[in-house]
Amino acid sequence: MSIYIDRVFVLNLAVDYLLLLASARLAGTPLRRLRFLLCGAGGGLYAAAVFLPGLTWLAHPVWKAAAGAAMAWAAFGRERHTLKLMGLFFLLSGALAGVILALGFCIGAPELLWGKIYRAEIDWKLLLGGTAALSAALQLLLRQGARHGGGELMKVRVAIGGKEDSFTALHDTGNTLRNPVDGRPVLVMEQAAVMDLLPAADAVILRESPSPEMAMAKLYAAGSRLHFTLLPFRSVGTESGLLLAVRSDYIVLHRRKIPRTLIALSAGPVSDGGGYCALWGGTERGRGHEKASAADPTLAAADRQAG
Repeated sequence: MSIYIDRVFVLNLAVDYLLLLASARLAGTPLRRLRFLLCGAGGGLYAAAVFLPGLTWLAHPVWKAAAGAAMAWAAFGRERHTLKLMGLFFLLSGALAGVILALGFCIGAPELLWGKIYRAEIDWKLLLGGTAALSAALQLLLRQGARHGGGELMKVRVAIGGKEDSFTALHDTGNTLRNPVDGRPVLVMEQAAVMDLLPAADAVILRESPSPEMAMAKLYAAGSRLHFTLLPFRSVGTESGLLLAVRSDYIVLHRRKIPRTLIALSAGPVSDGGGYCALWGGTERGRGHEKASAADPTLAAADRQAG
């Protein structure tokens, strides 16, 4: 019997990566592709180690379950619903195993098919082609799991008045709200999510004010130390209106800092249950725009004047 260790590694890496990615898409959590890839590589190494002399005990179902749980924990350990995500990963794994078993019964040799896949007795062309097909199928079937309006969930770190917190945002290409002074993208956030970052007096005013205009007037009269402004906007069902916005110290997207970004405060939820509380419509990923702002003294001066 020939065991192709390299094929075992590649096959398990690809399948584990796609299962982790599918779990994140279905749950609507950020797609941490590099982490999923590294976890998939760990799964591939474990699968290859099963066939090494002296390590065949790793093939026991208990150790396989433990290895799968460890991989899922490494992939989702930083998310809010880690156990649910791990359970979803195992459910998808079981579903994939059921599909393979069903195919085996269809051809009349389930044990033969399962053994060939387990030992990766598959031609490279078939292996890579099957992986590409599985990836395309998951993309087609699950692309709406973590998307809304063509965007992807991501983590954003927000700092206001020296306080900082992390939130989940949707990269929504349909969000074209911009700062009218310099044209920079505006982060739209649910007002309730930002309250803990604001001074207590400002938070009280926002809770008690029925409109952005009244809140702006009260904040100005109270001498708030933060910079607030009003932004005109249009949306579906609203011909025109105003949003109260606060200027952040900075926001961080994809580990890149964008200073003095305006945050528009939405009185209602921005999510329809997709697990996010903010919308980002910028096309840049942070670094390029940060450099552009620092290099253009006119924009920087205009931003300071607006503040």
